[in-house]
Amino acid sequence: MLFHTLVELFSIVVAFAVFIVAWNSRKMQDNAYLHVVGLAYLFIGSLDLLHTLSFKGMQVITSDGFPANQFWIATRCFEAMVFLFGFVCITGKRRIKSELIFLGYLIISLLIALSILDWKVFPVCFIQGQGQTDFKVNMEYLVILILFISLGMLYRHRRRFERKTYDLLAASIFFAILSECCFASYSTNIGPINEVGHYGKLISFFLIYKASVEMAFIRPVDYIFRALRESEQDYRTLAENLPGIILRFDQKLDRIFSNRAGEDHIGLAIEAEIREKLQHQLRMSLENQISQSGDLTLMLNGQERIYAYQLIPESLAGSSRLSILLICQEVTASRKEKQYLNALLDSIPHQVWTAAPGGTLEYVNEVMCEDFGESRASLLEAHWLLHIHPEDFAESQRQWNQGLENGQAFLIQCRLKMSDGIYRWHLCKAQPIYEQEQLSLWIGTNTNIHEQKKGQEQRDEFISIASHELKTPLTSIKAFNQLLLRSRDLGKMQSYLQKVDASTTKLERLINEMLDVSRINAGKLQLNTSSFDLAELTRECIAAWQLSSPSHRLEMTEDMEAIILADRFRIEQVINNLLSNAIKYSPEAQEVIVTCKTAQNSAIVSVKDFGIGIAPQELEKLFDRYYRADNAAERFGGLGLGLFISSEIIKNHEGTFWIESEPGKGSTVSFRLPLEEQLPQQVEALNLEYHDEYLHIWCNQVSGCMEVSWKGYQNVKSVQHGGMQMLAILKRSGLHKVLNDNREVLGNWSEASDWAAKVWFPMMVDAGLEHFAWIFSPSVFAKLAAQKSYEQSDEAANVRFFDDMDAAQEWIDHQ
Repeated sequence: MLFHTLVELFSIVVAFAVFIVAWNSRKMQDNAYLHVVGLAYLFIGSLDLLHTLSFKGMQVITSDGFPANQFWIATRCFEAMVFLFGFVCITGKRRIKSELIFLGYLIISLLIALSILDWKVFPVCFIQGQGQTDFKVNMEYLVILILFISLGMLYRHRRRFERKTYDLLAASIFFAILSECCFASYSTNIGPINEVGHYGKLISFFLIYKASVEMAFIRPVDYIFRALRESEQDYRTLAENLPGIILRFDQKLDRIFSNRAGEDHIGLAIEAEIREKLQHQLRMSLENQISQSGDLTLMLNGQERIYAYQLIPESLAGSSRLSILLICQEVTASRKEKQYLNALLDSIPHQVWTAAPGGTLEYVNEVMCEDFGESRASLLEAHWLLHIHPEDFAESQRQWNQGLENGQAFLIQCRLKMSDGIYRWHLCKAQPIYEQEQLSLWIGTNTNIHEQKKGQEQRDEFISIASHELKTPLTSIKAFNQLLLRSRDLGKMQSYLQKVDASTTKLERLINEMLDVSRINAGKLQLNTSSFDLAELTRECIAAWQLSSPSHRLEMTEDMEAIILADRFRIEQVINNLLSNAIKYSPEAQEVIVTCKTAQNSAIVSVKDFGIGIAPQELEKLFDRYYRADNAAERFGGLGLGLFISSEIIKNHEGTFWIESEPGKGSTVSFRLPLEEQLPQQVEALNLEYHDEYLHIWCNQVSGCMEVSWKGYQNVKSVQHGGMQMLAILKRSGLHKVLNDNREVLGNWSEASDWAAKVWFPMMVDAGLEHFAWIFSPSVFAKLAAQKSYEQSDEAANVRFFDDMDAAQEWIDHQ
């Protein structure tokens, strides 16, 4: 079944190809026989397709009996008669009308198909269990007889055919006879005789195809070349009078032709300059037979001229002679204008781009390349739309597609990802350019409006929250003032005055917080530094809060002298904010624990409460302006500015700020301030080992791994110093695996994350790093900092994060 189907389908494809050649070459075909026979093969192939589809087991055309055998003999009779009909046409004097012949073949094919499938009048050709009917066998012999007659007619008219065409036609008829002999003698539809018959049919079809191609193309092409040779002089005259420079070079790059313009402009010196500047391109075109184009700058009569050139390799079939045609057209004026325009566009402090009518980028200015950190080629290959923030992309893409569809101006505001990885707001606008009422070009600009957008958002945010938070104390003050005016009871008046004072204090605090935020945003937060004891300041703050909050016991469990150089007022503001939050967010608790200690040249203050706690996913957001955790926003008032202001104050003192919390159990808020400016004191520094108070590095030659153990409160300087020590030892050791243990890391070192991701980690990869196992610290902020240290880097190294040391050790050992 599979063999039969494949052979038949291949024969059908060949038959259709014969028809295509015959039909498309009808106007230049000078052999009527091949034309008439070739037209018939569309219908012969179609009937063979019906024969294939109606074969038992195909389940495509289902009919009683064996219609496949009926289609077979009908098609073979049709084919044999076409062979004879071709000789009738070849001897006739009237012009062949292809359309009438096509119509006749179509009618015959339809009659055959209807007589078998619909009318059921075609004689039975095969009976199950008996084999072929007498009608089928007799018709096969009749087909063989007609084919022999056709072979004789072919011999009689052999002078009308090219020798090769004659041989192909004779061989085709011979294999057709062989095929019919096989089909006249088989007893089952599947067998070796049947298989040989199909091979004969396939070869016959292919030979007809070869004969058609020979007559349809080879002789007409010869005629075309004769016509080309006859018109060569006309083209030479045309080339001579073209305004552009036309030169032809041989394989040695010697000039063998020059048109009139070339003779007028090109001297020996200029010709040598052309060969020198285009030597590589000329060689490439000759060796690879490829066309090339570009710009060529020449000095003619002391002036710089720019030419657009095209190199066209030339070769004659059957000849080893090669030449190359150089066509030059002066484009000095247009290129100069383009250079001036590009310089102007590159100097504009906005992103400028142009696109084809379909939206494909054609030009981007230098500002876009710098903003996105990509080359002009990569931007043109992709699109600047790919830099849009995911949240803005769908709407931007929709509006851009709508603009392309309607040919209307495009205007959106969206966030674009810059080369530093930060998304910034841009106003993106594109204007369609029409020429003769047809869209020819899009000109677009992307203007950075991030600061304006940010300022607007800040103003809106400020107005919204301030109007809400300021309303409460103002309402209280107004209400109590009215009560004071009406009351004559001194006791009540004193109570009202106390409440007015409390509301006034709250109002003052809110206003001060807003002013601090404004100063921070403007970069105008001034620090008046002095030397003082942080522990003493902490005790003073605790004492003040203990008086105003008797519901909680504030206890200082660690009290170590810590002399720092800082702004006492601002640090007091931070401590007061931490104590206020601890009391505020632990209404059901009774105590707050405060510690002040020194470690690794730093002073560390921690405030621990036993209140509502904070979910891990919200910890990092707490340092954003106006943000409060979901479990606090509805229960407690405030602007949500306290932690933001506190963290910014600590950052301005080159310190770090972090939180450790568990929902339902409370939070510990800590900050670190430097005692003095110095790098870690090196305890031990060997060739392949390093040890200081922050980390220990050693090379395990047995496992082929560099093992690193970090500890204590890390900061930017300690992370950078330790990272460079790791880099140096990795280079010296030649190792490719690192086991990075952060289990003893405390605090928040996220300020060093960007440096680690963009600078340090790529340097480690360049030094040979292939596998990196990172064991997390239990501190949430240290864990976040670790993840950020890799998320922006490339994936050249295999990096895995672990919470368990044993799992990390097992993974790194198997790498």
